[in-house]
Amino acid sequence: MFDLDRAVATWTESVFADRCVSDARVAELKDHLYCEIERLRAEGHSAEQAFQSAVATLGETTALAAEAAKDRSVLATACVALARAERRDLRRAFRAPLMAHAILWAAVMLGIALMLSKSATPDSLSFLTISLLVPCWWASEQILRRALEQGAAGHGR
Repeated sequence: MFDLDRAVATWTESVFADRCVSDARVAELKDHLYCEIERLRAEGHSAEQAFQSAVATLGETTALAAEAAKDRSVLATACVALARAERRDLRRAFRAPLMAHAILWAAVMLGIALMLSKSATPDSLSFLTISLLVPCWWASEQILRRALEQGAAGHGR
């Protein structure tokens, strides 16, 4: 059975695949789509037929995405670049090891922070210790990413 709301959500996500768009812009596009669907439903079309016709009327998703990109702010443009890099770098197979790595490092940092807060260590030394952990985490994540990419390339993915 055709689920109109799911179809609209999926279509909207395909238009704004880069995820760097305001909620107002998404709501505006959905509103236009629903208005067109309601008009077509009033003419006697089924929900699925109305959806397909409305999507065709509004245009190709790539053209709509390009139109939305015209008035992006500098911050939104940077967000799009980061989202594309994330999609390119973080394949599904990489998410679990990277998430486990991040959780492990977060636990280590929190544990050290708690131990330092209960000890008589000077604040400057505590700050230095914690601030050194962040670059160590970042470097270890980069090493893990490279190892995952090399492993994927070695297995013919």
